[in-house]
Amino acid sequence: MNILVYPHQMVVGGSQINALEIAARIRDRGHAVTIVAPDGPLVPMIKQLGLDYVRTASDSDEVSLRTAFQLLDLVQRLNIDVIHAYEWRPALEASFVPHLLRGVPLVVTVLSMGVPGYIPRHLPLIVGTAEIASDMRLKGRKQVEVIEPPVDLDLNRPGDVAAARARWSFAREEVVISVVCRMTTDLQKLEGVLQAIDAVSGLADVPPCRFLVVGGGQGLEAVQAKAGAINRRAGRELVLVTGAMNDPRPAYEASDIVLGMGSSALRGLAFAKPLVVQGANGFWKLLDHCSADAFLWQGFYGDGGKGTGDLQLILSDLVASPHRRATLGKFGRQLVEQKFSLDCATTKAMSILETAARKPRPLSSVAPIARAAGLYGKSLLHALHRHLLSA
Repeated sequence: MNILVYPHQMVVGGSQINALEIAARIRDRGHAVTIVAPDGPLVPMIKQLGLDYVRTASDSDEVSLRTAFQLLDLVQRLNIDVIHAYEWRPALEASFVPHLLRGVPLVVTVLSMGVPGYIPRHLPLIVGTAEIASDMRLKGRKQVEVIEPPVDLDLNRPGDVAAARARWSFAREEVVISVVCRMTTDLQKLEGVLQAIDAVSGLADVPPCRFLVVGGGQGLEAVQAKAGAINRRAGRELVLVTGAMNDPRPAYEASDIVLGMGSSALRGLAFAKPLVVQGANGFWKLLDHCSADAFLWQGFYGDGGKGTGDLQLILSDLVASPHRRATLGKFGRQLVEQKFSLDCATTKAMSILETAARKPRPLSSVAPIARAAGLYGKSLLHALHRHLLSA
């Protein structure tokens, strides 16, 4: 097959890293794969993986007709059999022009915690959790598959912990807690990091703890400011904020405990670290034998809790028990090996793409695309209205 893969952005994040890793594995199985994407920090990863790359005509966060017609040109020049679009904007751009005008098969992956209603209903849809898939089927989508965010278990595995800890001069007796995420209000990631700083600052000094915060985003300055205030009060560098890292594996490796959601949480598990799952509105929960089934259903995320207080209780227990940390780390590694391997995800993605490529576009596809365009237009008007009200 000739496959065009279109991730929505190239900042460090789970959806786009998954797109690139699966694309590279599909290429390794004998298919021709081209990445089309905006410019960004992950472009060097495309080159490291040896994938062909074309920059999108527009780097806009909104739907771009220039990019949509660029996709049509690429489809024709590269003899593309199927497009794999990640998240809502690439899905709409691919739907509105190459799929509608030329009947090019299109598969959409949405790894966000919700699927926008304006993604055309007739398209094969891949989501990241069984719960979201069930909800989509109840809403009338007939072609819904689940591919949990995969982990490259060869690249993400326990290795040289001492070297990773030496990078930041962590002492042997220090318990290192880490989080790797974008500092954004999306899914309340920023709010969670700020809560975590408070939770770590309230832990007992024996054994001593450090909090390693990795990631960029518009909330980075707020995180740096809070970390600075906590460090001055503690009289030491309790919280270390690195900013964005294109390759955050050393941060996972250096940790004793990982905080996170989604793909970041799974990468922490791959390094055999105990995981505290972060969510919205104060949600924090330890992954263990009792909670695993719920996370396998809903994804590594949650909603509602007591925030800093809940996290501090979980961390206090883990910090005090090296044996429990080791047991939970082993359990987490086994879980990702069984459920989240990149090889399994690649096999399933290939099957979905091959099925889509063989099917002709149904004549009835015009109506759901027109409906999608209308719903997207309404969402823009609502967003503009909210902006004007808040101005």
